[in-house]
Amino acid sequence: MSPRLRAVLILLPCLFAACGKSSGPDLSNTAVVALNGDVESFNPVVTRSMISSEINSLIYPQMFELTFNLSLGRLEYGPALVKRWEFLDNGRDIKLIIRNDVRWENGVLVSPQDIKFTYEMIGDPDVASPLGNYVDNMIFTNGRFDVDRSIEIVNDTTMIFHFASVYPQQLFHLTVSPIPKHIFKDVDRKAFANHPANAKPVGAGPFKLEKWTRHQEIVVSANQKCTLPGPGLLERVIFRVIQEPTTRLTELKKGTIDLMWPVYFEDVKGLQEQYADIKLETLPPRVYEYIAWANVDFEEYKKSGGKTVRPHRLFGDARVRQALTYGINRKGILDAKLGPYGELAVSDFSPIFRWSMNTDLRPYPYDPQRGRQLLQSAGWSDSDGDGVLDKGGVKFEFSLYYGIGNARRAYAATVIQENLKQLGIVVHLTQLEPVVLYEKASSKDYDAFLGGFNVSLAIDPSNRWNDISDPYNSAGYHSDRVSELITLGLRAPNENEAARYWREIQSILHQDQPFTFMYWIKDVVAINRRLKGTKINTLGILDRIENWKIGDPKAYATF
Repeated sequence: MSPRLRAVLILLPCLFAACGKSSGPDLSNTAVVALNGDVESFNPVVTRSMISSEINSLIYPQMFELTFNLSLGRLEYGPALVKRWEFLDNGRDIKLIIRNDVRWENGVLVSPQDIKFTYEMIGDPDVASPLGNYVDNMIFTNGRFDVDRSIEIVNDTTMIFHFASVYPQQLFHLTVSPIPKHIFKDVDRKAFANHPANAKPVGAGPFKLEKWTRHQEIVVSANQKCTLPGPGLLERVIFRVIQEPTTRLTELKKGTIDLMWPVYFEDVKGLQEQYADIKLETLPPRVYEYIAWANVDFEEYKKSGGKTVRPHRLFGDARVRQALTYGINRKGILDAKLGPYGELAVSDFSPIFRWSMNTDLRPYPYDPQRGRQLLQSAGWSDSDGDGVLDKGGVKFEFSLYYGIGNARRAYAATVIQENLKQLGIVVHLTQLEPVVLYEKASSKDYDAFLGGFNVSLAIDPSNRWNDISDPYNSAGYHSDRVSELITLGLRAPNENEAARYWREIQSILHQDQPFTFMYWIKDVVAINRRLKGTKINTLGILDRIENWKIGDPKAYATF
């Protein structure tokens, strides 16, 4: 059977469903997207994951229309809820003019009060928003974020944000989607993240939540009341949570899902050759994978209430972390699992930010001999001849955690285990549900794990490499110089000035290896050609989703 005929036969059941000739749901104006995990919540103030952020962007109004200029490596801003803006006081303050025709789903106007309330929640330590750093450069009184001095509401359409100083990311820190004050104003701040309203969002975006079956399905439908920018062209979008990658791929080939990512490198050729109805696109590298090493003794740190910072028994010495990076064949893993869709990483500064990159740095090569020398210099040897390194009675043996459902990381874990065995290190591999792994990482209940991170659209390393207690600082890393550079970079008057601080941080991270930075990933996205209007770019797979529509079946590539 020819590939073309096979593709036609595979697609036929889908087409019949789309034409209403089966008893299944009518998908003639519905797109189906596969997700590899569920959202945490439908509240942009407290969500942390990339999936949650993407879904919330469909439901909540956007302050600015963003585009990312890849050639310059910078965000560009256009009007959305904010009609226009103006820098005041030599650039220190920003005046926003807000549209007066955007309403929440329940008919209430979106107002400057909603925006101010949203930032009040972000800056409240009891809420513990992951966006807390967005207010760090606004006005503080007695060490606490002072929302009234930071945000001045002039009238129903005008507000002024006051900052402590001029810095490059002022406008970016105003991009948080507002939430409706009238829904959340009386919520206990400490219970904010778990409030029932977070599961039944009242938004103002092009889609509204219709149904959420946890860990299975999210259904959003066009919000006909949306004026920013307008209701989605699709009647609805169904997000199916399918953790197992092989199942996602099978569903894509069957035509029962319209869009999935990531597609693994080894599946690309088969899709290109045998499924003409599927097109493949790539995302610029905003995601990297890494091995997190516990730099400090987390158990002692937590037991002492954060007062005792003692190097981890295995990974507390930078020479050891360097040795581990030398001892892991990252290039081999990259070649086997990413091919042209990846590049070795030297730090967690994404290559999309061209203006900030320290191009003098080179990735650590695979050099087990150099790794052995560094381990020896750090005092590790096989004193009892059992093939395992030891030091002071401690064997070099640990568990490496990684998430279920990620074939690439499963493969990498086995390579890491074998590579480090050659250095005299015993690695026990443990798979965990992604949610459990995330909890272990954020609560610092691990020795090592294999993870991935999606970097922000603006450079801000403050939560990852500054305060040990920050949940995002998985390594428990701290360097006085890095903290100083973070402050200098974030408060520099412009990006050119900030770039020199970012380059120095990259150099220090490259030397200290708080993580083993594995590789940047250019995720492959697969799209059924019946789905039109997609715009895969740096901003994500769902950017401009309000323009998605289902095309004419007669125009499918196989017909």
